[in-house]
Amino acid sequence: MKHSGSERWLPKGYPVTCERVRAGGLNVHLNRVKDPNALSDSIDEEAFGVDERFPYWAEIWPSSVALASRLSKTMIPAGAPTVELGCGTGLAGVAAAMRGADLLFTDYEADALAFARANHAANTGRVGRTRLFDWREPPRGFSAHLVIASDVLYEERFLEPFLSTLRRLLLPGGTAWVAEPGRKIAVGTVERLEAEGYQRALYLEEVTVRGKNHGVWLHRLIRPHRRRRVSI
Repeated sequence: MKHSGSERWLPKGYPVTCERVRAGGLNVHLNRVKDPNALSDSIDEEAFGVDERFPYWAEIWPSSVALASRLSKTMIPAGAPTVELGCGTGLAGVAAAMRGADLLFTDYEADALAFARANHAANTGRVGRTRLFDWREPPRGFSAHLVIASDVLYEERFLEPFLSTLRRLLLPGGTAWVAEPGRKIAVGTVERLEAEGYQRALYLEEVTVRGKNHGVWLHRLIRPHRRRRVSI
């Protein structure tokens, strides 16, 4: 369902196109930046120097398509509190919302959240809820039954923050879905969680993005009700 008023939630100053993304059994109408490469010219050099911030949020990545596809085939309890980490334009979160999840989009880029909010409205008829923060340092005071993330583990320095964030956000018995294109750091991260007692299942999702085929790994992690002690 495309919501005709969703455009008013989009940030100003971007040439925008609306693309239909096939995600498993879902057709997602996704507003996105028409030319993501053009954003590189407007990068804040100071911000990039501090944290290497690049407008990755404006791209449609294979991992987000694969996660959306997997979620389209996943039973999600109606109204399940769900957090998407580093949501970008919100493709995976929108897919979860279309399956019944109560979504909170999070990102450290305000414009990314504006697109996610608009895309939630375009596909569900309801404006998406958003929260501006860096997933490596989430605020205290909220949690979720479902946490989803696509391609957030691409550098070694993100391992410990991701572990800490997931332990803080995901409720006992809750489920996390992590999509990644086969990076060693991601595998090491989920293996650490498995050692703590998280139940892990691994799936391979084949997707086509911009005419190219990609294989993406989907890690499903179910948090134990009690944390296992790990011997060192």
